[in-house]
Amino acid sequence: MPEETMLSVLEDLLREEDVLAVMLARKNEISIMPSPEKFKLKNPAVFNLLQSTMNEFFAVIEKFSEQGLDKVYFELGEYEVMFFLISGDTALVAITPALANRGFLEVEMENSRRAVKKLISLVR
Repeated sequence: MPEETMLSVLEDLLREEDVLAVMLARKNEISIMPSPEKFKLKNPAVFNLLQSTMNEFFAVIEKFSEQGLDKVYFELGEYEVMFFLISGDTALVAITPALANRGFLEVEMENSRRAVKKLISLVR
C-alpha cells in the first residue's frame, strides 16, 4: 500500500475543522495515521483507547459485514467516532466533536474513503 499517499489523504481530512483525529485502521496491522501532534483532541486518551481496541472492533465488523455494514458511528462523551469501512479488514476512522455537522463530515469521509479505495486498487 502506498503509505505516503494514504497519509496525504488522511492529512487532508485532518485539515477539516471538525476532524480532530483520523487513521486508516487495519486489522492485525499497524494503522496509518498522521503524527499525533497534528491531532486536535483535548483528551488524547480517547484516541489511544480506540487504537488499542481496534482488533476487537474488527471482530464485530466481520460479523455484520455480510449484512451490508458500511458505516459505524458512536459517541464517547464529547466525541463522535465515525468508521467508514473500506473492506472487511480496513476502515477509515475519524474522531469529531459530538455536535459537529455530520452531513458535511460524511461527505468528506466518503471522498476520503473513495480516494483510499482507488489507491488500494492501484496496488493490487
